[in-house]
Amino acid sequence: MSYIQFQDQQGSATLRGVERFRLLSLVQDSTATLLRGQRPAKLVTRLHDLLPDDHELRFASAPRGRQTAPWLEAYSAAARSIFNDPLVSYRGHQLALMTMQLNTAMTVGTEPVRLAARLHGQCEINCWVDGPHRTWLADVVEGGLDDGSFRAGLGWESIADLLRQRDDQPVVTSFSDHFPTFWSVPTTQLGSPDTDDDELIHRWETLPAEERWHLALQELRVRTADAELEIRPDWASYRYGHTLSFHDLIAEDHQERFDRALGLPPVPNRSDRP
Repeated sequence: MSYIQFQDQQGSATLRGVERFRLLSLVQDSTATLLRGQRPAKLVTRLHDLLPDDHELRFASAPRGRQTAPWLEAYSAAARSIFNDPLVSYRGHQLALMTMQLNTAMTVGTEPVRLAARLHGQCEINCWVDGPHRTWLADVVEGGLDDGSFRAGLGWESIADLLRQRDDQPVVTSFSDHFPTFWSVPTTQLGSPDTDDDELIHRWETLPAEERWHLALQELRVRTADAELEIRPDWASYRYGHTLSFHDLIAEDHQERFDRALGLPPVPNRSDRP
């Protein structure tokens, strides 16, 4: 995988691409650890019942007795598959697997694991930390190095240094490129609807660096209002997409949680149906 760039108006620091795999592993491990801590018989019944109808793990009989452990291993392997197929279907809604895993990491993970979830989920769309919170995020980075969540020598040290350099500017992430780029601002900031692409690119490239940063950051704050891209210390309640996690799935009131998150009316006289 390509690198993750952290940048403010004065400088930048790079997290090597090999550590992006580490971020994904930390997110997936949060789900695996949570599921391993549950009672196997009860857990596999619920996991099996919530599988999409066409999932290959449904082709075998519902796991019982000695079948429980191998079935759970197969489920865990499916949760780490590169195809990332949904493993949960609820009342006609197939729930994106990675979204559930990211939300699980945000729910049960340590602060470094939460950072892994935010970066893996949003570094490509410019998640960012504001100036007053830079020191807090540097503490999270260094905590991840101390507890072994992050690996030394791959860029985390320089990222922490960058974060601590000042507190009056945001630090923005990007994926395999510097921020900002031509695509960081709407074309209406550069010309009229009739202006051709070559001219728009030329206008962008001839803008002073300070103005490019200002326009891009202004647009990023607009996007943040919809996508919640800002990384803040109160992130324990942050959730992606449908907001559901495997922590919700194992809860006794999981049906109510799923109904509420998906905006579904309660099922009258519901039993233990999925």
